[in-house]
Amino acid sequence: MNPKEGLSVSLQKFHRKSAQSTSDDSQMALPELKGRSLKSATPKLHNNKPLQTPLRYYINESMQQRKRSENHSDYTYIETYLEALQRYAQEEKKKKQIQTLQINSFPILPGQVMRDRIKKYAEIQQREVTKYFVRKEQQQKKPVSTALSIMSQKSIVSQGSKSDVLSISIPISSKIKHKVSSKKWAIFKRNKGETVFKKIYAYQDQQKSEVASITKVMTCYTTLKFLEEKRIDMESIRIKIPGHAECIDGTSAFLNAGGIMNVRQLLFAMMLPSGNDAALVLSYAIAFLKTCDNIQRYCNGHYIDCELEIEKNKFQLRTQFLQMMNNHAENLKMDKTNYNSVHGLNDTLNVSCPLDIFKLVEECIKIKEFMEIVNTRCFKTYAITEQGSQGTYYKWKNTNKLLKKEGWEGIKTGITSNAGPCFSGYYKTDDFDAIVIVLQSSNMLQRFKDAEILIKLL
Repeated sequence: MNPKEGLSVSLQKFHRKSAQSTSDDSQMALPELKGRSLKSATPKLHNNKPLQTPLRYYINESMQQRKRSENHSDYTYIETYLEALQRYAQEEKKKKQIQTLQINSFPILPGQVMRDRIKKYAEIQQREVTKYFVRKEQQQKKPVSTALSIMSQKSIVSQGSKSDVLSISIPISSKIKHKVSSKKWAIFKRNKGETVFKKIYAYQDQQKSEVASITKVMTCYTTLKFLEEKRIDMESIRIKIPGHAECIDGTSAFLNAGGIMNVRQLLFAMMLPSGNDAALVLSYAIAFLKTCDNIQRYCNGHYIDCELEIEKNKFQLRTQFLQMMNNHAENLKMDKTNYNSVHGLNDTLNVSCPLDIFKLVEECIKIKEFMEIVNTRCFKTYAITEQGSQGTYYKWKNTNKLLKKEGWEGIKTGITSNAGPCFSGYYKTDDFDAIVIVLQSSNMLQRFKDAEILIKLL
């Protein structure tokens, strides 16, 4: 007997038995093998390979796996047919899942091919991003008016009078070999022997936006100015770190609660690793000293316990320090600036612009202690305990990567989701010095490249 005919006879027996053993209400008709078209069960081919195997293949495969003799019993054929139906249903379910995910057209590729395609896709996405941030270079033969050439300004001071300033628009994009991704930037130069910086190039330098941790420049400036006004040594004021300093978001100096540190140590903790916890502790301590009647008590060995003496008036002290920051901004004629934060975390009311940041940096570089801090690449120190012994060991590295390169002498970096990557830097050579401010660069490394590109224009 032909195996196919024997298979069909056995299936017919199965249907007769199932019809006799079940009632009319609960009868469930199973599809016959002859009634199921193998061609209709075969889906569309993809890469000359079917997504599912016909029903006959499953039956024959099951029979071969069992390795029975040719005299199969009816029960053997019945079980084989049920297995085939079950496996066919599983293939149909997989096919629906594939169609739902819409990945029918994606073949199974080796790992290296997938990595190459992902890399190519990432490059395409990067080009799309740079189209948004980067301004196209102008051709020398056929100059094209772009936003960069129109908005770029060069300040020219006449030799007769320094008060007469002429602002003209010039196409600077032909000079920029490598494009600047920053949305707002400015560069100021001071030649050797001069006392005043001149604005060389700028783009949207008076447009307000959040400035992230560049806010800490004003926090440091306010602290140093207060100590200078009261004639207090930075190392004489000691502060006990409160517990809530460990819970602040963003970048941190990882100050441990209970340790005692002086103002100088906290300034390094704020400016090098951009510690928000250090900025918070400093602001409370300086505001507390400003309202304190007996400052000399804390200059002669007593430390400020933030949890006991500050926590109960924390809101008033925060307001007091912010008022000090805004007063300094007003004195420096930073008209587009408002400080509502001491560390620079996301706050729509904490805004400034490149021109105002330049005015602040211009004053900061005159302070010896400030330049010592921001020009330090790594700082190591210890906290002390209440008993006077050594406590936690700290090692802070500067977030300014340009300190490794010749001519750069720091100031401050910053990044938040609202402000984007920011940088304000001071560059000095034998012939000139310059201040560069870049806001909202495309990424954290590009902000340093943008600053170097602008320095090359000088």
